[in-house]
Amino acid sequence: MIQAIAPQLTPMTAIPSPAAALQSAEGPEAGFASLLGGSLREVNRLLRDSDQQASKVAVGKSENLHDAMISMEKAETAFKLLAQVRSKIIEAYHEVMRMQV
Repeated sequence: MIQAIAPQLTPMTAIPSPAAALQSAEGPEAGFASLLGGSLREVNRLLRDSDQQASKVAVGKSENLHDAMISMEKAETAFKLLAQVRSKIIEAYHEVMRMQV
């Protein structure tokens, strides 16, 4: 049964580890900026792909509703994660601003 399902699954794209992003950049600031920028681009790509697949299903060009739904769920999960990371960054910024020097 699993062998019949396996070809239907599309592999998830690998998200680079933070350590690998920091090693490839020039210093911690550039590493964080490149990691954040790469994450934003990946979430944007997932959102565009899910929109395209949903449009294809809506106009009848594709009958593969399962892949469209999986794509939409991946995009939604990635977007929620990005929103949580943004909230934590803002929270950390406010905490730093409240510190007395």
